[in-house]
Amino acid sequence: MPRIHFAVFLFLFLTLPPCTSSNSCLLQADEKQSYADELPRVPALSPVEAMKHFNVAPTYQIQQTATEPLLNDPVAMCFDEQSRLYVAEMRGYSEQSEDNLGQIRLLEDVDGDGIFDKSHIFAEGLSWPTAIICYRGGVFVGAAPDIFYLKDTNGDHKADLKEIVFTGFGKTNVQGLLNCFRWGLDNRIHGAASSSGGLVRRPDQPESAAVNLRGRDFSFDPETYEIQSESGGAQHGMSFDDWGRKFVCSNSDHLQMVVYDDRYAARNPYLTAPNSRKSIADDGGQAPVFRSSPVEPWRIVRTRLRVSGAVKGVVEGGGKPAGYFTGSTGVTIYRGDAWPKEDQGLAIIGDVGSNIVHRKRLIPDGVLFHGTRIDDHSELLTSSDIWFRPVQFENGPDGALHILDMYREVIEHPASLPPMIKQHLDLTSGRDRGRLYRLVPEGYTQPSRPVVDELSSKELVDLLQHPNSWHRETASRLLFERQDQSVRDELIKVASGDSALGRMHALATLDGLSLLTPDILAEKINDPHPQVRRHAIMYAEQFANNALVKQKLEQCIDDQDPEVIFQLAFTLGEFSATWRTPLITKLLKSHGDNEWIRFALFTSIGDQVGLVLKQLANESQFVTTPSAKKVIDELVTLMANQPDPTHLATLVKLTTDETALSPAVKQELLQRYLVKSAAQGRLDRSGVSMGQGELQKLLDDLLVTARLQTDDNILTVQKRVDAIRLLAISSDSEDHQRLMNLIDPREPDEIQTAALSVLAGQADSKLDSFLLSNWESLSPKLRKTAVDILLSRDPWTVSLLTALNEEKLPISTISLSTLQILAQSETAEVRDISNQLKKRVSSTPRASIVTAYEPVLNESGGIDKGRVIFEKNCSSCHRLEGKGQAIGPNLASFRNRGKMAILINILDPNREVTPEYLNYVIVTEDGRSHTGILTSQNATTVTLKRAEGKETQIRRIEIEDIRSTGMSLMPEGLEKEISQESMADLLTYLMQAE
Repeated sequence: MPRIHFAVFLFLFLTLPPCTSSNSCLLQADEKQSYADELPRVPALSPVEAMKHFNVAPTYQIQQTATEPLLNDPVAMCFDEQSRLYVAEMRGYSEQSEDNLGQIRLLEDVDGDGIFDKSHIFAEGLSWPTAIICYRGGVFVGAAPDIFYLKDTNGDHKADLKEIVFTGFGKTNVQGLLNCFRWGLDNRIHGAASSSGGLVRRPDQPESAAVNLRGRDFSFDPETYEIQSESGGAQHGMSFDDWGRKFVCSNSDHLQMVVYDDRYAARNPYLTAPNSRKSIADDGGQAPVFRSSPVEPWRIVRTRLRVSGAVKGVVEGGGKPAGYFTGSTGVTIYRGDAWPKEDQGLAIIGDVGSNIVHRKRLIPDGVLFHGTRIDDHSELLTSSDIWFRPVQFENGPDGALHILDMYREVIEHPASLPPMIKQHLDLTSGRDRGRLYRLVPEGYTQPSRPVVDELSSKELVDLLQHPNSWHRETASRLLFERQDQSVRDELIKVASGDSALGRMHALATLDGLSLLTPDILAEKINDPHPQVRRHAIMYAEQFANNALVKQKLEQCIDDQDPEVIFQLAFTLGEFSATWRTPLITKLLKSHGDNEWIRFALFTSIGDQVGLVLKQLANESQFVTTPSAKKVIDELVTLMANQPDPTHLATLVKLTTDETALSPAVKQELLQRYLVKSAAQGRLDRSGVSMGQGELQKLLDDLLVTARLQTDDNILTVQKRVDAIRLLAISSDSEDHQRLMNLIDPREPDEIQTAALSVLAGQADSKLDSFLLSNWESLSPKLRKTAVDILLSRDPWTVSLLTALNEEKLPISTISLSTLQILAQSETAEVRDISNQLKKRVSSTPRASIVTAYEPVLNESGGIDKGRVIFEKNCSSCHRLEGKGQAIGPNLASFRNRGKMAILINILDPNREVTPEYLNYVIVTEDGRSHTGILTSQNATTVTLKRAEGKETQIRRIEIEDIRSTGMSLMPEGLEKEISQESMADLLTYLMQAE
């Protein structure tokens, strides 16, 4: 574990008036104090009055389509094939889940003017309904922990059929529930599992059959009810664009793209995969927003109390109570036909805390997109009414963008409201209200109302080419429901028609009707439109043995569209190794410089890594390209990760054969493989065809060279470090001692660190005894490394804790937060000693330490001295004046914050734990423990991040246990390193530094 660092999560706040007594700031939030005068209730506006408070971007207008009493608290909606509207009402928000107040409304527009006239309570008695989609005359409804299927079978506008389809969705967070049911091009219903995740199964299945949706989304077959996990894992909002690309959002990260399907990464568990969810907003996730509404009084008071440190909670946005994304929700790609052509495909995002609707243009960027703000210091739509809460959006049959306004006085998570504020608010206020709007261009005229269910199957096929996405998707869904095989010829005709969208939907429908054939697909692999080609390549995976399909895929190698190549790289993995391997090799040569395409190819490479490496090593033109080193290095790393005895033989042969690689590069590759394999305990010599004596001689020669280079002080540090790492393959006790001898203060820290790293991989060594007995000779940097190592294995951890308990080492060697983590260990001895030490460390309450330091608030320290203290204690996690690591919050705008708030957060930092900063412990199969913030996870890999910006990527197949400690990594005890005089210097520097 790292030593104590200043504020891994240093949350800085608004400027406060100076405190004149040691208790004045801390007593500001006395729960007995009344804040009633500062927290006036804000009255709701009538539907008519609310319309006067909107500001709309030029050329657009907003229209009200439904208000209370026709509906309340709308959070999700879907139009059926009769253009009727089903609405999910989350009336139990935010604290009354068990009261089952949720309802499903069925709204009708009787006269066809676009305004709803009739309302029926279709279903009631639901907990927190948050998702809805039409299917077979009924609706699937997500109401955690369940997904229901509801249907009216007798025509009375009430659901008399109610079936629980799935159960097990999490509901620990009222703002993190499953949401956003969408019809996919794969003829499945997709949904977002949100932050609550869940272990989801059919009600009649055992728990062992559950699908784990932690950090993932899901999809299910509406006919067979087969459910599977999908890439995703954002909070509330998920949308496909016209071509099936997926976009999501989270509270403070308003626009993200899901880059690939986790099922591809899962094929190669030895590959370290990048996070499939990528933030793509040009202005950052927590970008500025430009609201026209006043900031809610409770938000202002809460910010002030958080500033003082008197209540728990993160002060976001640089200490401002508003003006940035904090409640982004409902990301939706506009796919209608009512808006101007140039605005089709925009990303629409609401921010419920700022009463705004934001838009971004999506700009292609290789296999990704980036989102660019359109409105300059304004938004697509704002309201000066703070009750306006745009929680979700929908593309409608009228071509408009529909907006669901939950219309609530307060929409904040109840756990984020301090009791002294919450007692003056009514979190149920607005339960009897709710509004729907639609955003249309000026001059918009209401189209005729489509009644798609009356169309024949042939007429539905024609709708697959309609410019409005609702028509295309509804036609696709109905054709899938009907399974009418007679429309095969019509579908083939559309698949060759003028509309690219129609061609893609025709392919998807043929697939859903089991009518897709290799001949049809082969033609579409050569389609003029790249997105049709992309989908055709994906469908080709089901015809892996067809010669014509393979021939057409071979022709795609030279495609100029990066998304087509990206999909081809994934699809190749579904074909035979003999056929795909030469194509993978060609693509690595032509596209190896693209990290995403390179990753996709590695998911498809399977057990052919060695063969691909040999082929590339003989390509003289390739090995001199800038991308060659990256490609070849990653191939060797992948070989080392795989438990395949033939890989060593491949590398050995590569070293001895004549190839386009230089002898030095070949030697380097072999050494890299040996080091990585030995570190993982996978150095298997059985697959080497040369005699064991010859192999041993080769290894011995390498070790002889490594020993010489290790001890050669004339060589560069990096050369010696490489040699030290190679000693990992040695079982010679003299090499073990050689590494021990390098732990010497006369050696550079890099040399000592490399030696420690190799020794740490030797679980049977007496490294703990050696480190503890030589502690005094270790540099500060080496001590941090040593602590990390000693905490990686339980026996070594016991040795460290015992030394601390016997006062052989200073108690400050590890932080209180580390002890708190260790106190939850499953090893009794670790747990017991940690609890003893924790009592000693925490004997002085945090509050009294803050009080003792409060006199420094009135002192003027030295800025230069403060800079030194910052660099020593803080720069591992924070960056200021161009120095340090930007892991913790940005310190650039701290001048507007009070000293008292900063002091409290330095000395009493562990007052709250936010989800994104929870500490996780991962135990791998080799017995090592890793801790840090869980920054990303996907099908094969999880990433932990800790102080100094260090990241650890761990493949899932190596994990024995993963658990959250329920605590932040935020350290305590900085007063042991910073005196009161030094604290005055530090505070002065923080307040005045440029």
